[in-house]
Amino acid sequence: MNKTFVGVDWGTSSLRAYLADAGGKILAVHRSSAGIQQQQGAFESTLGTVLTELAAPPHVPVLMAGMIGSRQGWIEAPYVETPCDAKRLAAGLADVPNGLGRDIRIVPGLCDLSGPAPDVMRGEETQLLGLLRDFPSQYGAVVMPGTHSKWVRVQDGRILGFATYMTGEMFKVLKDHTILGRLMPAESPDDPEAFAQGVDHAGSSGHFLNHIFSARTFGLFDRLPAASLKSYLSGLVIGHEVRAAAGGASGPVAIVADQALAALYAQALQRIGCAHETAPDHIVLRGLSEIARSADLVS
Repeated sequence: MNKTFVGVDWGTSSLRAYLADAGGKILAVHRSSAGIQQQQGAFESTLGTVLTELAAPPHVPVLMAGMIGSRQGWIEAPYVETPCDAKRLAAGLADVPNGLGRDIRIVPGLCDLSGPAPDVMRGEETQLLGLLRDFPSQYGAVVMPGTHSKWVRVQDGRILGFATYMTGEMFKVLKDHTILGRLMPAESPDDPEAFAQGVDHAGSSGHFLNHIFSARTFGLFDRLPAASLKSYLSGLVIGHEVRAAAGGASGPVAIVADQALAALYAQALQRIGCAHETAPDHIVLRGLSEIARSADLVS
């Protein structure tokens, strides 16, 4: 049985790879911008280069997660339905035929079919399992902010279900492609007070479609300086998200995000009185090691 493995987090615009032991201890690391969009199908040669840089022994297996398993990736790894844990994901690993002489597998994504419309995630499931490995019962929900934010229901180390909010994408569209952005300078510093005002306004009476127009009228009537309107709009859309999603959490909400985005969500959750904590780094590797052990790739 192998004592080490290579864990790869291969997304749309970036690639992170680790040579690690069964417990997730990092022995070597590779980071690059060689996401799947830049590959034009050259996945095998890119991985071969990464394995050489990591000095990974020839027998060591490779476990990959993220968009590398999407329809636009190396091969498509089918979705596994929630509820789900590490064993169910391990049972759904997709084998990757390759000329590298390696045992290469891809973690499947997750789908939630319990609601009126299907929902999916790919890549986040591995981060979630890394978080739940160390904190199986600590959190009532997990938020994974980004272009498409995920709000995940968890319990006793299992992923019960989730919902996606197109918050990051909606903010960008509103700022760059609607009348709301015309009063906003191209470069605006972050304004925490304006952001908080947006979060608070999201809790007032009225609908989201009505609220977002205030990002224009507050500028027209000089209730906010132009440089603060971007932060205000950000607070509005994030405020609507957290108010809609955080209400059912049975315990603290874990935030899984980079430092800047985690700080915004922490501020928003604090404004609505929701307990929260920021997840530690490298949880994706902990998730990969948990799945690798469940699949008997390492011991």
